[in-house]
Amino acid sequence: MCCCQNSNESDCMTVNPNPLLATRTDIVRSDYEKLWDMLRTAEDGVIISDVARTIPTINYDKAKAWLSALMCAGYVSREQIKLTRKLPTYRYLLTRDIGQTPPRIDAKGAPKPVSVGEAVWRTIRIIKTFNANQVIASGSTPERPLNSASVRQYLKELYNAGYLQIRQAGQAKQLAVYQLLHNTGPKAPEIQRGKKVYDANLGMIVYDPEKPLPPSHEAEKNNSEQAKKAKKGARYDRG
Repeated sequence: MCCCQNSNESDCMTVNPNPLLATRTDIVRSDYEKLWDMLRTAEDGVIISDVARTIPTINYDKAKAWLSALMCAGYVSREQIKLTRKLPTYRYLLTRDIGQTPPRIDAKGAPKPVSVGEAVWRTIRIIKTFNANQVIASGSTPERPLNSASVRQYLKELYNAGYLQIRQAGQAKQLAVYQLLHNTGPKAPEIQRGKKVYDANLGMIVYDPEKPLPPSHEAEKNNSEQAKKAKKGARYDRG
C-alpha cells in the first residue's frame, strides 16, 4: 500500500533495494588515484613512460597532462635526467604529500570547486538521517552554498538508485525524511546522462533507469498506475 499520499518529494516507495550496493568490496582506485599512489611510493620519482607501462589504462599523454597539472599546483617537481634526440626526459618527484586522496585540480593545477553531489554525499554520510533542509544547513559553505532544488534532485536520484530509504514521506508542507542505507565509500555517486548513477567507489554504473526495474519498483509502479486510473474514473463518475 502506498504510504506517501500527496507527496511531492518522491514516488511512493520507502525502499528501493539494489543488490549492487549491498556488495562489499574494496574501494576502487581511479586511474588518477593510481598515479598518485605511484608517486607516493616511488622514492626516486617516476618517468612518464614508466607510468604508462605500470598502469596500462593510462596512456603517455594522459600521464604527462596529470603530472604537469600536479607540478603547476606545487605537489610535484621534476628534474631532467637525460636528453635523447634533443628531447629531454624528466623524472617527477612528489614534494607535497597530502595523504591517500589526491588533490582536486584542473588541467592547469587550479583547485576544482566541490560539486553539489560531493557536498551532499559528504554531509549525509555524517548525519545519516535527514531532510533536504538539514543537508543544506549542514553541508553549505561560503565556497559552495547549496540550494533546495539541487539538493532535492540529487537526493531523489540517490533514492531511485537505492542508496536511501524514506523514513517519513514528504507531504505538501513537509519535506521527506531520508536515511542513508548504503554508504559505499567517500566518493560521491555521479549522476550521468540519462540519469544513470555511477559509483566510483565500486567502479560501476549501479543504476540505469532504461533497464528493467527491480521487482520493488515494478510493484509500486503498478500500484501507482492503478491508483491513477481509479482516481481518474472517480472524477468521470462524479461528472
